[in-house]
Amino acid sequence: MTRESRLRGKLALVTGVTSGIGAAVVRALLGENMRVLGVGRDARRLAESARELGPSFRPLLVDLADPAARSRALAELPEEPVQLLINNAAECVYESPQQLPAERLSRLFEINVTAAMELIQVVARRMQPSAHIVNLTSVVARHLPAAKFAPYAASKAALECLSEALRLELHPRGIHVSTVAPGLVDTPIYDKVAGFDRAKQKLREQVPVWLSAADVAEAVVWVATRPAHLVVSDLSILPSAQAR
Repeated sequence: MTRESRLRGKLALVTGVTSGIGAAVVRALLGENMRVLGVGRDARRLAESARELGPSFRPLLVDLADPAARSRALAELPEEPVQLLINNAAECVYESPQQLPAERLSRLFEINVTAAMELIQVVARRMQPSAHIVNLTSVVARHLPAAKFAPYAASKAALECLSEALRLELHPRGIHVSTVAPGLVDTPIYDKVAGFDRAKQKLREQVPVWLSAADVAEAVVWVATRPAHLVVSDLSILPSAQAR
């Protein structure tokens, strides 16, 4: 079975699709002739994406930080089995663990961990053999570059640990679970991180060329299109100049 025939016409569910990596992943999957259900919280951008991408893309407006909104969205998911679930939605903070307010830490884990797990719990029940779950994590979960990255790194490390457990539990059903851990990526997520400007400038000096969102999307699709008899359990991708 060819790579394209494994995906053609099947349903993918992707979170965080209105910008950055998520938007690039959607385009890559549509290029593989999949149908994509895209989750995002920006109504205007979702509507623009729907107009631009055509009928193979279906938008689902939901704020994953809101448990009630998540519950409503989960109830609206189609009965059709999802072939490929990609948990990409995330937030980042850059602040000392000693100073980060509890409500911000809770929100970070709500989006980066809890929302992903709730989605997996619902979607995996209806998945068929050869289906695949790909969770986007980060290299900072393994190699902490600065103390202020710790809260974000901890949330991604939690998702990695849970992914390992899911891999063991879903293997008997023929469902694959992978993590993709990018290094530095040109993405709008950093633009929303308070206090990160100076650190970002220093990182730019150390690593002049960062990954593009398309680079990460290509890696995600590669992981999801390996032959059924093998699984890429974890893939780290870094700019060539990024030291760990």
